[in-house]
Amino acid sequence: MADILRAPFEGPSAWTRDQMERDTRWRYTLTPEEIDEIRSAVQVAAATGLPLEQITAAHFPLRTLKARIRRLAVELEDGRGFELWSGLPVHEWTIEERSLAYWGLGRHLGQPVVQNARGELFGHVTDTTSTDPQTNANSRFYHTNHAAPFHVDGADIVGLMCVRTAREGGASLVVSSTSIYNRLLRDHPDLIELLYQPLWFDHRGERNAVTGEPYWVTSIAGWTGGKLSIMYLRNFIESAQRYDGAPALTDAHRRLLELVDTYAQSQELLLPMSFQPGDIQWLNNHVTLHSRTGFTDWDSPEQKRWLMRLWLNQFERDRDTDTYGFHGIQVDAASRAVSA
Repeated sequence: MADILRAPFEGPSAWTRDQMERDTRWRYTLTPEEIDEIRSAVQVAAATGLPLEQITAAHFPLRTLKARIRRLAVELEDGRGFELWSGLPVHEWTIEERSLAYWGLGRHLGQPVVQNARGELFGHVTDTTSTDPQTNANSRFYHTNHAAPFHVDGADIVGLMCVRTAREGGASLVVSSTSIYNRLLRDHPDLIELLYQPLWFDHRGERNAVTGEPYWVTSIAGWTGGKLSIMYLRNFIESAQRYDGAPALTDAHRRLLELVDTYAQSQELLLPMSFQPGDIQWLNNHVTLHSRTGFTDWDSPEQKRWLMRLWLNQFERDRDTDTYGFHGIQVDAASRAVSA
């Protein structure tokens, strides 16, 4: 039986909206000196002639900002679990320079993780389809303008850099998943054990990197070494019911999922976050859930909402348990060849 946390989690990742609105140290504005250092690092990396995915931290020298990124890593893993950086001069850069700047910062923070079956390590969040992911089990929210449910991504850290905003809407929403756990423990302790029982999660058209199956099996919660971790993707849990052999969701499971969504959307916990061009949102997927509101985009392709996305893993897998963990996405060789 998995270890179960039966007392409130008291770490700094268990925050409320009021606490974050009063203590805004999670907002960090890059200094002019740090921006100049990033500009110089972009030039050094570009001069190597290497493809983006072959650029390492060594190719992107950061003399002083490296220490700030180390503090960011500690804050993500052992602190509140998120930060918002502002000030990158995205409009003065070409797409290549913009990509190098973001990729280079990420390489100092962690190891890039494949984001889809095409093997992409550097993602773009744009509206490319009108398909509704709520009704199409193989669709993904990041390619639509629909509101996204609260969820995590398939890596320790997700970074989103804003290049352009939508004409209207598309607000970023963040909530502490460890605070949600505490509310469940307080109000519905009878449901806590369900969080530690393995469930099938749909890969939604992709496959498990370890098993090759179109789903992966994990518990929603993991508790080990003093770390509470939460993996929550309600629509992935529900759409995995389409596979033969998937354990049927019980009424208690459905009640649990409904409660998690209710707490995530509560005014007590939900933190709306202004997200402007040049901002980077860094999130620890194990202790936060994120979402966004639906949006209306611009008609011109040159103005449409555009975020750049990184999935990063820390080098230690000390949050994994016998039931909790994410195995990654299997790369389809044919799809990678076509995209290349």
